[in-house]
Amino acid sequence: MLTTPREAALLAAILANGLLALDVQAQITRIDLKVVESPAFGGESFGEVGQYERLRGLAHGETDPDDPRHLEIVNIEHAPRNDRGLIEYSTTIEIYRPIDIRRWNRAIYHNVPNRGRAGIDRWVRILDMGFALVMVGWQGDLKPTTTNIVPFLPVARNPQGTSIVGPALEEVIFNDDERTSEVRLTYEAATLDPARATLTVRRDRDSPSSRPADLSWSYRSAGEIRIERPSGFDGSAIYEFLYEAKDPIVMGLGFVAIRDAISFLRYDRRDGFGNPNPLAFEGLPSTAISLGISQSGRFLRDMLYQGFNEDVSGRIVFDGIHPDISGGHKTFTNYQFGQPGRLIQQHENHLYPGDQFPFSYTTLTDPISGRTDGLLERCSASGTCPKIIHTDSETELWRSRASLVVTDPLGRDIELPENVRAYLVAGTRHGGGGGVHSVTPTRSPICQNLSNPLAYYPIRAALTVALYKWVVDGIEPPPSRFPKSSDGGLVPSAESGFPRIPGVTYSASYNALRLHDHRTLPPQQGDSYTVLVGRVDEDGNAIGGIRPPTLSVPIGTHTGWNLQREGFAEGALCAGPGSFIPFGADRAERVATGDPRLSLEERYPSHDAYVSAVASAAEALTRDRLLLKRDADEIVRSAENSTIGRQIR
Repeated sequence: MLTTPREAALLAAILANGLLALDVQAQITRIDLKVVESPAFGGESFGEVGQYERLRGLAHGETDPDDPRHLEIVNIEHAPRNDRGLIEYSTTIEIYRPIDIRRWNRAIYHNVPNRGRAGIDRWVRILDMGFALVMVGWQGDLKPTTTNIVPFLPVARNPQGTSIVGPALEEVIFNDDERTSEVRLTYEAATLDPARATLTVRRDRDSPSSRPADLSWSYRSAGEIRIERPSGFDGSAIYEFLYEAKDPIVMGLGFVAIRDAISFLRYDRRDGFGNPNPLAFEGLPSTAISLGISQSGRFLRDMLYQGFNEDVSGRIVFDGIHPDISGGHKTFTNYQFGQPGRLIQQHENHLYPGDQFPFSYTTLTDPISGRTDGLLERCSASGTCPKIIHTDSETELWRSRASLVVTDPLGRDIELPENVRAYLVAGTRHGGGGGVHSVTPTRSPICQNLSNPLAYYPIRAALTVALYKWVVDGIEPPPSRFPKSSDGGLVPSAESGFPRIPGVTYSASYNALRLHDHRTLPPQQGDSYTVLVGRVDEDGNAIGGIRPPTLSVPIGTHTGWNLQREGFAEGALCAGPGSFIPFGADRAERVATGDPRLSLEERYPSHDAYVSAVASAAEALTRDRLLLKRDADEIVRSAENSTIGRQIR
């Protein structure tokens, strides 16, 4: 029974093209992989699974531009076709599999490369579970190297073979005090006539663009410009170069590359040339899950939204996905002259697409744009929705509008679908730090406060395991833990309750969001959305979400925000390092500085008391399946090795 207009339209398109989804063959035509490292990971052995080996090579694919699943890929009608009327592409693949393949758990654990980087360190904590680890290139504007993981996507052309030309925006923030700077353009300029391009500068996102008399620029080549920076603007001023670009990459085929490569590994024993599926051993993989971190998490949300969790035979690609530290964003990928590496932040990149409605997995009607939509609309129509664990650090509330994952555009709580869980790891920065006892806090050169060392990855690892068990064994993951608007856990930034701490500025600055009409460059702006942040306690530490043990038992204030210092857009959000503001050593120091927060000595009368409190907090999270036992033990050992509570004089 057809339930939505989109579902009915999809079926009509399939019938009109004479296609039956289950009759269409997988689109990987040739896979060429070889073992390049055995054993991998320096020979390390992982539990009963043993050692791993690494395979690397290329997968070659063909895409039918007339398949209804591909009709919304921008410029697909302008991509070159082979003699069968299909579009060719290839992509890098890396696979890590147990050397003793009998010990493989028959699951693909896919990691979306972040700007072409593998990020292997994210995985080793779960290798003793026996996963086959897979990475597939998707970001088509990256230059290939011997180590990165990238696709090779076609360039769109006019029917006569001439270049497609259109407007493109290159925003640059230098974060230094140089007066002359070079900028590589994402796409080459269609003409070197300087009259066909403009360069402007603004102090911050809310200031008007200007062209001061001492601002100048010139082309060094079709792919690079030189800027003579003006006086009167600091090191974090925003430069916007609007020009005529040429030869857009069909960037949306990056979604196709991952879809088809994973589909091949899951469902096909051999390619069209007889090359074997490297994961076809006494059967095929039984399941596939995917982790995407930061940019890669935004990619997973976008891939799901655009319908690419369904392969060309109508089968599910990923049974589970884990978008991590993505906030409420998608990506600037499936656009003409797309730039997938852009992240729309409070100070940077706020004129690019990728941050507009829908934000949540729940289908909603947006009172700002008037649209009704949700990230699961397409997979619901095709019956290919995965189980989803969505995790964010506290930074994502401030810079990536993570509140819109769990609220409507007016800031009211929403109910997430049954196949979705959402978690906020309180007090953590984007990606997390190295641990409060493991690293000496440092300060980013352009930030006001020390960077936040609170670790994030142990919580993510536990939830990755929970996702796997949910998909494979049907074991429900822990209930969502995300602050709510209805109980005061999510509030406007001016009402967070952050204390007055000597020497610390709290400006309530966050990444606001307005409706944008991207049919023009720069886009036209409309009304504002309600973006909320987390309420904090008397120490300035977040109350809601999952509180890591060393936040429940703190040695300072840990935040997801930091501010830029004088000379670098002072007061703007400072990227993703968060802030760490240590507690005073004792009451005398606290009183002398006027710090309202209790000192370490007042909180922890002995070292044993501190360690016991950390152990109790870690045990509670382990019991709730939000922390793995080995990570809990490591956190307690780190507390035992610290000097907290020793009152050294």
